[in-house]
Parts: sequence; structure tokens; C-alpha cells
Amino acid sequence: MIFTRWVDHGKEISLLFFSVNSVANCFFQDKTNMAAGTRLARILPYVIVGGAGGYLYYVAAHFEYHHRAGTLGPGFWPKAILILLIATCVYEILKRLFSGTADHGVGGVLEEIVEESAEKHADMGAAAAIESHPWLLLTGMALTALYVLVIHKLGFFLATTLYLALFITLGGYRRWGVIAATSLLGTLLLLFFFMKVVYVSLPIGEAPFSAVTLFLMQVMGIR
Repeated sequence: MIFTRWVDHGKEISLLFFSVNSVANCFFQDKTNMAAGTRLARILPYVIVGGAGGYLYYVAAHFEYHHRAGTLGPGFWPKAILILLIATCVYEILKRLFSGTADHGVGGVLEEIVEESAEKHADMGAAAAIESHPWLLLTGMALTALYVLVIHKLGFFLATTLYLALFITLGGYRRWGVIAATSLLGTLLLLFFFMKVVYVSLPIGEAPFSAVTLFLMQVMGIR
């Protein structure tokens, strides 16, 4: 329910962003307005993102849920992230308003990075033909689909451990000790982070597989 609401709010904000961006582009195409609108053009993206962050913070602050003692609640981490987002936007707005140095155009740095990356890949492609392994892609897709199907049966821990081990093996890595350690430790870290820190409910699995997840939850102090 909460996830669906966030998706709906995200769609509304996306429509608002593109509408304002289209209006801004039309305005700044007029050369007579470009000089006066340069400063506004530099801060407008941060105003939009910061405003969207403020709206989402309001939504997160009004989540309806059953509060349990000793838990942070579902709104804690979204609000923490949004506070950082808003603070970053405020900083960038103030920097662009009061900075005496000229900045790159909006998106200029990102465009340079993309162009450099494209040129580098073009040079690599001209130097050597890129090998294609479509069967690896298809097998990886099938493995991911299978993971989605069995995760509710096996539980998050068993399904994710097997998925990571098989995916690493599919990539051509053959040091079995490293594969086992990476899969086990990586899944345990994910389980602890999502269920203990972020309070996200993960599939426990069906009996008898659920016994493994419940045992790990007991060891980690997850309730």
C-alpha cells in the first residue's frame, strides 16, 4: 500500500517536472530573455527537485501504520534521505545565486561525461570487435525469473544465496570457496540490513525452508 502510494506520487511529480521544464525551455529560447533568465535556469532544476522532496517528506510524515515500541517506523529512512536531498538542493541554489564564478550550463558537466564515454567506447569498438554471448544473457534472464518464482517458497536467504552463487558461476568465475563465501556473507548482510536496519519485510519461505530464515532472524535479533 505504501509502495503504491509512493509510485503514484512519483508519477505526479514527474509530470510536473516535465511540464515546468518544457515551459522553461520555451522561455529561454527567446534570445532577449536568455540574459535575464540565465540565473533562473541554473537554479530551476534544484527548485523543482527540492520542492518535490518537500512534498514527499510531507507524505512520508503522514504514513498510517501500527507503531511498535523500539522500531523506527516506515517513514524514518525516506524522511532521512529526503532531508539530505532538500539540503543538497538548498546548498546548490544558494551557491548558484551568490557565487561570483560562472558555472557550466545546466547539464553541461553530465553532457561532457557522456560524450567522453561515448568516444571512448567508439574507439574500443574500432580497435577490437566486441564478443557477443546471447546465451549468457538468456540464461541470466531465465535465472532471474526463476529466482522471482521460488523466493516465496525457499525464503529470501536460501533463494538469494543460490541465485548469487549461480549468477557468479554463470559469469565464468570458478573459485568455489570465494563464490560460497560471497554468496553467504552477501545474503546475510542484505538480510540484516533490510530486516534489522531498514525494517523491510522479506519473504521467510514455506516450511521446512522457513526454519532456516527464522533461525537466522533469531540469531540476528530480528523480530
